[in-house]
Amino acid sequence: MSREKIIEIATKEIGTKESPPNSNKTKYGAWYGFDGYAWRAQFVSWVYDQAGSPIGKVDDPKGYRDCQSAYNHWKATGEITTKPQPGDIVLYDWNGDGRCDHTGIFQAWVKEGSSFNAIEGNTAVGNDSDGGMVMLRQRSVQFVRVFVSLKVLGSDVVPPSANLVKGDKGSAVADLQKMIYDLGYPITVDGDFGNETFAAIKQFQKDNQLQIDGIATPSLIGLLQQAIAKKEAPDKKITTGVFLKKGLSGAAVVALQKALIRKGAQITPDGVFGNETYLVVIDFQKANGLDPDGISGPETQTALGIK
Repeated sequence: MSREKIIEIATKEIGTKESPPNSNKTKYGAWYGFDGYAWRAQFVSWVYDQAGSPIGKVDDPKGYRDCQSAYNHWKATGEITTKPQPGDIVLYDWNGDGRCDHTGIFQAWVKEGSSFNAIEGNTAVGNDSDGGMVMLRQRSVQFVRVFVSLKVLGSDVVPPSANLVKGDKGSAVADLQKMIYDLGYPITVDGDFGNETFAAIKQFQKDNQLQIDGIATPSLIGLLQQAIAKKEAPDKKITTGVFLKKGLSGAAVVALQKALIRKGAQITPDGVFGNETYLVVIDFQKANGLDPDGISGPETQTALGIK
């Protein structure tokens, strides 16, 4: 079976590093024809080829080397899915800016609909998109731009809806939540369209005399964007980086806040690094002999037990 073969081949590559270090030189790039180039997409293209299911021309005859161009291509061909299966491709958007930054191969759900494992090339802890190694990474759906189920695998694609509804997950949901949060509604920015997000949308609809159904249609998202523009709210970005600071939001911030709570802090785990979180981080740093700069860097996160 092609999917099983894809996972089998990709798994055997775990631990492979570019050589020499920091060169982007790999057997995947040599095979692809662009050795020395960022190889995250070339790795996926190589695995599919070795499994007997070549991707075909996207950027080049052997597959894809740019994540954003691949997204545009597969969106046009109708190969984007909301129900990923082992062996499908995943494209990530780390910053919530609508641009794809990284890619890998979906292996399996860790927590269905929330977190999953993926086999990725050109990655490392602390350098997600240019780390120089093939690794098995655990990821949150919050940072997924799209999952891709290629027609070459002969699977039925479940296309995404234009609406965001209860049960949806991913970066588009996180973007929606950030807008709702910036408008003053109590909500956690975690990329999971659950009861809290559903209730917040219904409240926004009620406040603006709209049909109250809890569905984020394109037109409702447009109204949220218009309301944000009027308020001139700051642009908050999701982050997956090692350094977390005031103004950021997302799952990494939720993890930080929960770690602070475990250490005795009185704080709301809302996923937004605001003034409350900033002051609590400073207090924790002072109490643990760290530089009290209010930034959660590697030393602070280690002291908090964040892995």
